[in-house]
Amino acid sequence: MRDEWEAGATPWLRRHQQEATYGTQPDPVQCMFCGSQTVKRSASDRDEDRGRIELYCDNGLCDAREMVLLVKRDGDEAGFRADVRALHLVDDGTLDVHAAFPPEARSYTLDELLADHGKEVERRMRKAPPTRG
Repeated sequence: MRDEWEAGATPWLRRHQQEATYGTQPDPVQCMFCGSQTVKRSASDRDEDRGRIELYCDNGLCDAREMVLLVKRDGDEAGFRADVRALHLVDDGTLDVHAAFPPEARSYTLDELLADHGKEVERRMRKAPPTRG
């Protein structure tokens, strides 16, 4: 096997770790952030997406537990991907993420919450306590 990347090829980690899992991975690799041998394919990683791989670090002390490796340029069609195009817009200053998606902090009164889910919430609140036999 050659040690070079070819557009559309299966990433090495997917060949090394055949299954994406929530559980413990028997063949972890080194985390590029904390250095522990605790990285595995995330359970949300999709085999069919060759230009993006989702990783998870099982080290409880690692601040970068969830990661995505995204191919932005591969000599093939990476530039046509929506996620790659969005990153290019952010990188070149065309898209100001904070202006486009301002943080929204809103609190709701109980009346507002009940207006949306009133019957469901009211039913739960008025449910009779279990009787002792």
